[in-house]
Amino acid sequence: MNRAIRHTLLFLTTLWALSLTAGCAHQRGGTLTVLHTNDMHSQYLPVAATWIQKEPKPLIGGIVALDDHIRQARAKYKTTLLLDAGDIMTGTPLARVEVDNTLGGAYIDMLNTIGYQASTIGNHEFDEGQENLNRIMSLARYDVLSANLYKNDRLVAPKPYAIYKMDDLRIGVIGLTLTALDEMTAKKNLDGIRVLDPVTTAQKYIDEIDAQTDLIILLTHQGVDEDRKLARGTRGADVIVGGHSHTRLNKAIVDNKVIIVQADSKTRYLGRLSLEVAADTVSHFDYNLIPVWVDSVKYPNPALAERVTFYQQQIDAEYGKVIGHLANDWIRDSQAESNIGNFMADVVREQTGTDFAVLNSGGIRKDMVAGPLKRLDIVEILPFTNYVVTFTCSGAELLTMLKTNAKAAAREEPGILQVSGLRYAFKVLPWGDIELSDVTVAGQPVEAERIYSGATVDYVLFGQTDRYFGFTPSGKSENTNILVNDIVMDYIVKHPQIDAKVEGRIVRLP
Repeated sequence: MNRAIRHTLLFLTTLWALSLTAGCAHQRGGTLTVLHTNDMHSQYLPVAATWIQKEPKPLIGGIVALDDHIRQARAKYKTTLLLDAGDIMTGTPLARVEVDNTLGGAYIDMLNTIGYQASTIGNHEFDEGQENLNRIMSLARYDVLSANLYKNDRLVAPKPYAIYKMDDLRIGVIGLTLTALDEMTAKKNLDGIRVLDPVTTAQKYIDEIDAQTDLIILLTHQGVDEDRKLARGTRGADVIVGGHSHTRLNKAIVDNKVIIVQADSKTRYLGRLSLEVAADTVSHFDYNLIPVWVDSVKYPNPALAERVTFYQQQIDAEYGKVIGHLANDWIRDSQAESNIGNFMADVVREQTGTDFAVLNSGGIRKDMVAGPLKRLDIVEILPFTNYVVTFTCSGAELLTMLKTNAKAAAREEPGILQVSGLRYAFKVLPWGDIELSDVTVAGQPVEAERIYSGATVDYVLFGQTDRYFGFTPSGKSENTNILVNDIVMDYIVKHPQIDAKVEGRIVRLP
């Protein structure tokens, strides 16, 4: 036999062996239970389940109860993988507690204790800046994954995916972050950041790990609607564990044979997806969204409970003092004028001495029942590191802003500006345009050529003006370097009796 024939036979034998090995790999099978959370927003204490029609309201969530429910699930199901779909940061003062030189480090320590295996990066992980995000990722003893998030030409996350060997199964988990990051995050925190298309990126890594895995999970922070587009636009993925939209999916969505799940937010629910895998395919699944009831806790982890008590005492000492009293409930509305929005915008306008003030509804994160008001409540209502800024614009530009705001309300876009010092009415015309009327500033009709002074937060003015204003102010701007929640707290200390109402500042005409 000559050398050429021997080489050909050796090549064919090797090729046959490799194909046989790959074929055998896809013959593996087994069961896996995916436990998942998303949008925890540093929620470490339980809260009242306000939707339950009884008194007192039962308590739900919190890190101790979540840990206990996870341990109960792990005891029941043989093989489990615990994942989080992002937005660990921002929501309670715990996100502002510094541990190991890292804001939010206390919460990461708790997640390490629970034993998470992977998370992806949400938009709120950027709220304290990129260096703090890097420190968060260094503190995490679980994999932080994002395949499409880059700082210039380098991945932000330590790696795009991870492969977990669990019994006879090989599970690939690919992290993905929302493309609309620049709309959700202050521009000052996104220098050099770019987000690649999630569909194209996901397919690249699905193809890369398909032969090595029996199951592929896309761990995403982009919302259910985008998850459905991802499912339809890719091939080879089995499951999408999602976050960002705070969707309580009591039943899994199956789209293009991809199972999509999401578990509400703020530790109130734990998702449990049990899968039977055979020959590189999910042959059967069972899904349950588990409410994290505090009264269902069987064996709270004493070390974790002690840690929670320590931080609660620390936070109460700083934020627990009652500073005011609400005469009526503060109720948010992201598509219309709200009494809480009126109050917050009024405070900013009065404290800055401007003609008007506008605040994005999305920056107001919590309703509040009538009664005592603590510093802690204000920090939870206004949790972002947003600084008050002032600017000038012409009356013509102001009209553009209000028309942009009216369009957002008419289209039910993510959140309008709450206003102070301004009043206007609007009508949606049959062809979709907006007609403004009765526009006033400080009670006087707006003058197109006049220059007005305004106030807002840096998130809006430095990076989101196209979205909220419809123009970029060319006049003078100034950063007060004072946090909006500090301005509000200082005001309430001086004016503790609060009776905020909806006043007809924004009126939609029939």
